[in-house]
Amino acid sequence: MVKAIESYDEFKKLTGGSDVVVVDYWATWCGPCKMISPHFEKMEAKYPNIKFAKVDVDDQEQIAQEESIRAMPTFAAYKDGKRIKEFAGAHVQKLTALLDEVSA
Repeated sequence: MVKAIESYDEFKKLTGGSDVVVVDYWATWCGPCKMISPHFEKMEAKYPNIKFAKVDVDDQEQIAQEESIRAMPTFAAYKDGKRIKEFAGAHVQKLTALLDEVSA
């Protein structure tokens, strides 16, 4: 199940490890976020070596600000505490390409 990040410390702990973590930055008022969210959740089963998480940018302003999130949805992949890949927009093909790249 996609992990909803509930605190800055939880975010840092999850993204700071050696596992690849892909984070969906979203907002409740964002139409494109609602459109792509089911696709993101379904993809978790196809990529068992990746951890999936979501950050509500309105609930977790410190994370969104520190990560310079300017558009929703934004998808970012992390490993060892560093952002290794990202893109903004509700593009299923781009999300699949990101997941394929970071799972290799």
